[in-house]
Amino acid sequence: MNTPKDIVVYIDTAETSVCRVYIDYAVSLARVWDAHVVVAFVPEDLIATPSHGFARGAAINSMITAFEKRRHDAEEQLRKLFSEIASASGVNCELRICSHETGEALMLHARHASLAIVGTGRDPARAETALTVSEDIIFASGRPSILLPATWPSDSAIPETIVIGWNASREAARAIADSMAFLATARAVHVVVVPEPKVARLLGEDPGSDISLHLARHGIKVTLDRLEGDNAGDLILSRAEELGADMMVMGAYGQSRITEFVFGSATRTILANPTVPIFLSR
Repeated sequence: MNTPKDIVVYIDTAETSVCRVYIDYAVSLARVWDAHVVVAFVPEDLIATPSHGFARGAAINSMITAFEKRRHDAEEQLRKLFSEIASASGVNCELRICSHETGEALMLHARHASLAIVGTGRDPARAETALTVSEDIIFASGRPSILLPATWPSDSAIPETIVIGWNASREAARAIADSMAFLATARAVHVVVVPEPKVARLLGEDPGSDISLHLARHGIKVTLDRLEGDNAGDLILSRAEELGADMMVMGAYGQSRITEFVFGSATRTILANPTVPIFLSR
């Protein structure tokens, strides 16, 4: 992956603290890479809330009025925050209001950029929006994406310690190639291999050594960690926590749901509440 020159960050919440985390993270990367930032705001959609379907009579007008005000206030709040951050950072930024955009229309913002940054819609407590139901499509845009925790500090946008989950699959290889801009500047990169029976044939007699050599040839300081166990997802997460990693790099299957990761269903736990940014390619 060449140094990204345009970054799109998707936002679908009016909560200022969360918006600031996402925009600050993108701006921090853009400042290092001299990149352009696109903030794609996906406003609340009236039809996304099931309870609205129960409104009757005068309640419908009241509901619509309240919805329009809430939506207008959210947009104005974001515009103010965006202007503040853009002016202070000096980074070239633009704000797009993605009203009534869903599915592939939302995906196109990522397809026209080098890198997409999104939050996580896997938390059951999070309200469903057009973005949360479109995250799968965004991840399938053909561009790498970063799943960003809502509390991640902007001063950690450039990771120092990265954990790569490796199983010799096409998806994992793509993730490594796409994340080179991060890997090349990291102080430590750990290739974590769990030779489960289902992937042992792909990994060969010396699991992880070939990809580690490949990274070393790029001047990357790499360590190979071979772990034993039956659940690769949990083992990789535990290793990342032990190392204090500030990014995980993973490949994902091209299934209908992005939650079907190459390391098994246990990785859904990571996606539901990620503790570090997760770099994804498929």
